[in-house]
Amino acid sequence: MTFEVGQTERHQVTFSFNRFWGGLSIKVDGVSIVKTVSFASVGLVRHWDFVVGQHEQHQVRIEKHRELAFAGFRPQPVYAFVDGQLVAQGVA
Repeated sequence: MTFEVGQTERHQVTFSFNRFWGGLSIKVDGVSIVKTVSFASVGLVRHWDFVVGQHEQHQVRIEKHRELAFAGFRPQPVYAFVDGQLVAQGVA
């Protein structure tokens, strides 16, 4: 999932998740800001919060939801919020 952030100072945020291997990556303008691998998750919702921009700063929150049972075999909705507004959604 890729989305744009900013009006005059534009940035591209990319979120990717591999359900099989558990690899997760968040990049801003091609630069990795989060890169993890997890084999098990306790919570049903994981989220990542970060600020994008230098002069025009925006608060970004990405949420990944999962089902309680057989999560690795089911679509996992992902939502992206910029300054509290939903700007993108996808499936991991």
